[in-house]
Amino acid sequence: MHSRHATLLALRASVADAAPCGELYAALIQHLDAQIQEIDVAKAGPSLQKIITDAHANLAATSLYCWRRLHTDASILSALASPPLESVAALDTAIIVSGAAGEGRLDLILDIIQQTQAEHLSHVPITQNATSFVPVDPPAIPEDAIVIPSLAAPPSLAAFQSRHHDAPFILRGFARDWPALNEHPWASTAYLRSVAGPGRVVPVEIGRDYRTEDWSQKIMTWDAFLDSLDANDAQPLYLAQHSLFMQFPALREDIEVPDYVYADLPRPPGCPPPQNDEQLVINAWLGPKGTVSPAHTDPYFNFYVQIGGRKTVWMAPPNCAAELHATGNTAGVDVFGGVRIDSGLMASLGPGDVLYMPAGWWHAMHAESCSFSLSIWF
Repeated sequence: MHSRHATLLALRASVADAAPCGELYAALIQHLDAQIQEIDVAKAGPSLQKIITDAHANLAATSLYCWRRLHTDASILSALASPPLESVAALDTAIIVSGAAGEGRLDLILDIIQQTQAEHLSHVPITQNATSFVPVDPPAIPEDAIVIPSLAAPPSLAAFQSRHHDAPFILRGFARDWPALNEHPWASTAYLRSVAGPGRVVPVEIGRDYRTEDWSQKIMTWDAFLDSLDANDAQPLYLAQHSLFMQFPALREDIEVPDYVYADLPRPPGCPPPQNDEQLVINAWLGPKGTVSPAHTDPYFNFYVQIGGRKTVWMAPPNCAAELHATGNTAGVDVFGGVRIDSGLMASLGPGDVLYMPAGWWHAMHAESCSFSLSIWF
């Protein structure tokens, strides 16, 4: 654990020679010096909130790393000067918005959150009750639909590489022994609360379909979002395509990444592997019944894991863009609204089921109940 003063000194040492963002980084250093010397930070120039706001605006407009780093450092500094709940929210926002940019910054942020929670916020012990994931029967697939094949047994890695990588398939119950479906049940909202601890915030989408005019996004408390899963709201809240493990790393221990993601596969043009050290991106999808991911493509291979609840999935080959009236990587038609695509495939995914999606294939999802899924891009 870090004391506040030690954290300030560590921040000061690491930003002393970092001024790629000009005057704003100079103002941040003034704030650091003021806090280290315990003088009135109001005399240090522009407010921290202005630095954070300006950094956020600039990182949204450009990919320059310095803005992400500035946003992260300013958020940490703001958190150190804030009451406990505001501090945790500021630190979570640094993870969400700028990815906790900077060497060692993510570990530092998580450390400060843990220390703040332990010293100032009541923590609920880990329990396994209180669930919003009521089991539902698989919906009827249209009689004329082509069904995504389910393999009788998981293929060997060699068989996956040679015979099974170029078309989608389902492995029924492949993940049923994961801790996330057993001793650490992600279907328990009480467990999800206790893993995170108090005061955490997450990014959510508002609305059923991101193509509609009334769709929006916001950052809200994790507890309030979990409460919303039971609501029958015309504008549901959806935690969509979020790197939840960055915020709650304990959840990473509850899953087992399939060995298939390390296969050496021929990659379609424009589909390089994720550009991180692991060449792997794991995102969470958590929302109530009725949430929809419209038909779209991704540039990665994907093992899509249904953790809790049930989803209907629709897929089609990469050559269907014209038939789907696509703009970029998003279809212009509702594949769940009666639009017929001749080569479309459908299936239902329940807890423990894993769907393999080749890179570039069209896919859409509809939640038949409260649903928790993971996408494992590689």
